[in-house]
Amino acid sequence: MIAEKPSIALSITQALSGGKYTRKDGPARSCPIYVYSGIFKGHRATFKVTSVAGHVFNRDFPKEYQNWNRDPTELFDAPTVR
Repeated sequence: MIAEKPSIALSITQALSGGKYTRKDGPARSCPIYVYSGIFKGHRATFKVTSVAGHVFNRDFPKEYQNWNRDPTELFDAPTVR
């Protein structure tokens, strides 16, 4: 999972891990990676949560995906435009 900023990554991790997680340094020192175990779709899984630093100014989804009423999981496979 990728959060908007490091503090949100930590909050997500704390909420979903029940406080049982480890912290690793990421490629960018300001964006640690939090790791915890859990269940996903009935199977054990390792979750990793990190964040971005800075802002993305030149990427967006096409107009047909810019609708809050659509299923957000569609965005995982949606194209992006500059």
